[in-house]
Amino acid sequence: MDRKALNQRCIALMQHPQVKVRMWHPRLFWYVRRNDPDPAQLKRPKVDLEELEVMLSAAAREASRVAAALDARNPGRADSIVCAVHDGQRPLLTSA
Repeated sequence: MDRKALNQRCIALMQHPQVKVRMWHPRLFWYVRRNDPDPAQLKRPKVDLEELEVMLSAAAREASRVAAALDARNPGRADSIVCAVHDGQRPLLTSA
């Protein structure tokens, strides 16, 4: 998945009701200028987008589209992120 499509997937997952209930502010994951950013402003990620997609997918209870690619790059990382989310934690993500 290319970077732009991956970013759009993460933005869409941030709107999922299961993710919204966790109250994760976009400022945690993207560079934003306002406190209440419009989804169109979420263009510059602070964190690794593959890790973010895995985390948000786990929170939304959906299958991740990039977990295999993340595990190929960093074995076991996707499972670690999913386990942390299912335990009610917000895992520390790698910087972009």
